Amino acid sequence: MRPIAPKTRTALVVGIVVAVLACVAAVLLTPPDEKLGAMVRFVMFHGASTWVNMATFTLAGGFGIAFLLGKGGAGRWGEALRWVSLPLWTINSILGLLSMQLIWGGILWTEPRLAMTFGVLAGALAIFAVQMLADAPKVTAALDAVLAAALWALVLILPNLFHPDSPVFQSGNWAFIGGFLGMVASIAVVAFLTTTLIARRAVSTEAD
Repeated sequence: MRPIAPKTRTALVVGIVVAVLACVAAVLLTPPDEKLGAMVRFVMFHGASTWVNMATFTLAGGFGIAFLLGKGGAGRWGEALRWVSLPLWTINSILGLLSMQLIWGGILWTEPRLAMTFGVLAGALAIFAVQMLADAPKVTAALDAVLAAALWALVLILPNLFHPDSPVFQSGNWAFIGGFLGMVASIAVVAFLTTTLIARRAVSTEAD
């Protein structure tokens, strides 16, 4: 992989800014809900960001497996995704707690998905600690794969006691569906471009 060129770096940064603005537009253009009012925008943004975050964890696990199978370049991308996934999951965990507090008037500690959220956060923090304290890329790559598998196992197994499944799509309202998909797409672009900047920056540093 060649070091990132200055023009390419600028283009990536501009792309991130445009995607952020597109996300803001998608949020603001989402109409208020009959029950939640304008708060529905906050809830939908949290959901969209969580979708993208799950994808970044999954990709990190995939690149981890590729690295273990001998694809050396995959290690940089796995590490870059790690730098994106952990901060984003931390933000999403906070947003989830705020959503519960604002919508239901308190934190629903008995919600299984909430326990999953903190479990994944703890796992991501542990992997990040291993990365920072030990030069063991194969270990962190393997842990990325384990975390991704655990995340999806928990998603498929754990029930939602309070949170309905796919409320946006079940609504049948394309104003909500379109806004949600716009948020997902724009956040995904931000995550992808940020990951690219981090991965290619690492290569540039090594080359220097």
